[in-house]
Amino acid sequence: RVGLKARPSGMRLLWLSARRDHCLAGGGAVAAAECDLLSRVSAGSRVHHAHTGTGALALACAAAVPGTVAHELVRGGGGGGCGGGGEAGAELRIAHPQGVMRVRASVGRDADGRHVAHSAGMVRTARYLMVGEVVV
Repeated sequence: RVGLKARPSGMRLLWLSARRDHCLAGGGAVAAAECDLLSRVSAGSRVHHAHTGTGALALACAAAVPGTVAHELVRGGGGGGCGGGGEAGAELRIAHPQGVMRVRASVGRDADGRHVAHSAGMVRTARYLMVGEVVV
């Protein structure tokens, strides 16, 4: 079982790429200099239309750990934030189909030398979830 949940809806896959210029799903573009890496994440049996928050936070933690694919892509990409070497707590700019997410993670080591995520965070803008009228 490799520690994965039995339900497919609980499993998420991330596809990563070194930063590069790319087109957004709704038109427009993101320049390579505006991001540290590109990512796509699964949501159930599909690719998410943007990027999940939990996936972004996990990716920020991974990018702060030397030797991970995320860390190597960010460090090798010469980007800002974690791109400066994948420093814990540095901002990571994740490009996705709808734009760029900014996340942070602080990762250290415990007494046994294992990596431990101390914190991870992001800021999201508010969006309308519903618009309508209520008649009382």
